[in-house]
Amino acid sequence: MIHVSKTAVLALVLTASAGFAETRYKLNGGFSYLDPSATSLEAGMGYDTLSTFGGGLRVMHDGAEGELRFETHLNLVTQIGDAVSLAKLLPATPTPPATLFDMSESFDLGTEGTLTAVIDRANISYTTDQTVLKLGRQAITWGQGTVFHPGDLVAPFSPLAIDTSYKTGVDMVYGQYLFDNGADIQAIYVPRAATAGGAIDRDSSTFAMRGFTTIGATDLTLTLAEDRGDRAVALGFSGALGALGVKGEIVDWSLASGTAEPSWVLSAMGFGSLGEWSTTYFAEIYHNGFGVSASTPMDALPAPLMKKMAAGHVFYPGKDFIALGGSIAPSPELSLAPSAIISFEDRSALLGLSGNYVLGDNADLSFALFAPVGADGTDFGGRETSAGSGVYMGASPSVSIVATQYF
Repeated sequence: MIHVSKTAVLALVLTASAGFAETRYKLNGGFSYLDPSATSLEAGMGYDTLSTFGGGLRVMHDGAEGELRFETHLNLVTQIGDAVSLAKLLPATPTPPATLFDMSESFDLGTEGTLTAVIDRANISYTTDQTVLKLGRQAITWGQGTVFHPGDLVAPFSPLAIDTSYKTGVDMVYGQYLFDNGADIQAIYVPRAATAGGAIDRDSSTFAMRGFTTIGATDLTLTLAEDRGDRAVALGFSGALGALGVKGEIVDWSLASGTAEPSWVLSAMGFGSLGEWSTTYFAEIYHNGFGVSASTPMDALPAPLMKKMAAGHVFYPGKDFIALGGSIAPSPELSLAPSAIISFEDRSALLGLSGNYVLGDNADLSFALFAPVGADGTDFGGRETSAGSGVYMGASPSVSIVATQYF
């Protein structure tokens, strides 16, 4: 990953944005509170509770000149509180660089605070009626999942992500060709280095091509990929089954170190009403082909699973899950979204309730509550750090609230 200094990063934004037609801003601030169990890693390090304040400012520049389009986003994020001090105490875990250029700067604000400035978008694209070619830091979303995203190869969202307005930007080359019948072919190349500051390495990079077409009333996708030395073939679909929308995807990985069972996801969703309140609902089954039993401690997870977790392709090391959820709108200003992720292996679960309240023009107040259900040694009760340690890593009861203003 090639490092660019803070001065160079800011100079890039100022220079690139000088001729842009539009500047937009996203400002947010909030608070989170976690209540770890007595057997958790957090409690073992002296944190009975964790309280953290955070805020961010995203400055977005967009413009066009004929068939050329330009985009840059500068994202400033700060955190102050227990989550920061705990992270500084934990040993650093080496992970391969997620993107090629390091266009970020981080600053310590005492023992409990950090400030990070990062260029999250910096790209130029050429667009015609049938073609798109985009070069630079950008985001892309593939796959058919609702909560789990096994077919999303580049920086997928966590199943617990509440703010999904912007994915993390990654340095890549993107191309698309649109056929007259609505089908298309997309291709990406995501160059990466094996170590920070190193040269581009094929076994650390991602190459992928995705085809889309419609047969009857069903959308079909086929993805061929080489990701970090492993190869994948993914087949996806979406369509209707009566009044329900259904979609699914199977991702068959062929690993450089051997083979693994395919991962797959299958979802059904619908719309309804509860009196005068509009509702949505969904159910999703997810099989993690790299998953292992909850009795396997964290330090004994197999290498292929650790690799997929480091890449962000897998967030839970378990095997099989069902996600249930939906939304209800008691008023035009308020929406609520209950959810549950349940392990098929041990029936442990992660229960959630998120909501959003419209404060005014381009202003929102959102909140999220999460509560794990399950004993120590289960998928959501907590996985032991090492055999016999009596210390567990897992979700904690938590509450967060964030206010956001766009202008």
